[in-house]
Amino acid sequence: MTLRRLICISFLASALLASGAAPALAYEWPESLGPDQSGPAVKALQVRLAGWYPDEEQQLFAVDSIFGDQTIAALERFQIHHGLPVDPVAGKAVFKRLNALEDDDRSTLHFEWLEFWQNRNPNCSRKANRYAGTFDGGRVEAKVVKRNVRWMMWRLEALRAKLGDHPIAINSGFRSVAYNECIGGASLSQHLYGTAADIKVLDVPNRAARDSGKTSQFHGIACYSSLTHNHFDLRLQNKQLREAQYWWWPQRDKLERDLADDARPCYGEAKKRPAETRASGATTSAVELAEWEHSHEPYLNGAD
Repeated sequence: MTLRRLICISFLASALLASGAAPALAYEWPESLGPDQSGPAVKALQVRLAGWYPDEEQQLFAVDSIFGDQTIAALERFQIHHGLPVDPVAGKAVFKRLNALEDDDRSTLHFEWLEFWQNRNPNCSRKANRYAGTFDGGRVEAKVVKRNVRWMMWRLEALRAKLGDHPIAINSGFRSVAYNECIGGASLSQHLYGTAADIKVLDVPNRAARDSGKTSQFHGIACYSSLTHNHFDLRLQNKQLREAQYWWWPQRDKLERDLADDARPCYGEAKKRPAETRASGATTSAVELAEWEHSHEPYLNGAD
């Protein structure tokens, strides 16, 4: 996503949502969906609403095609945020709002497929860069990667909305096996499946983004002591990597600072502060965000 798109998309999104306009090729919903219904349309709704499930106690939202209590709770949170009447039945108003958040190519309003394609890195070999600009060369077929990326997009849409519609930049999405090895990514990296993204949010501290991610059904949330971004992933829904299906959020020290895997405070956390206060952390400007987004990944030394 270019800086121009970052600036313009906020105005476009506001206009689309205010008018209720929907793209011509948006999902074709039934008249309504409600409790105890099941099937593909319910699953499509769950994919879009999962990031609104109002729980931060590591309770998995089930995308199971069954309209149950979790779907009702996520729907209510979505309706409240968007100023819609609260109703356990999803109807035309909900579907119109969801379709306004979806592009013709089935990506979402604020995220493009190309943002998640493998990068090209001048420090990597021809073999590692072979799949640049594609979803090929990973641990699963490209069509599975694309499905996973689409699920990630909808979670990020929820995160973006909760953070005041501040633009989110992605520096690393999908990686092929060879590329991941070149940049020192973890051998069991979620990026190999399209279930992860390394992100920064414009004018929002990393800590605030992580805290909001905990209420947006991101199962893996990581931060780093020497790298300036957050890592978010959907590992509990990655059935192809069952050995990594566990909640993975930062531990905290006695001062309530988020810690990286090296047990040091995450980037942006204060060096010293009372336990009862909360660090605001450094924020990222529009220029810094654009530069970071279009740079190639640093050597990760085994990080995801």
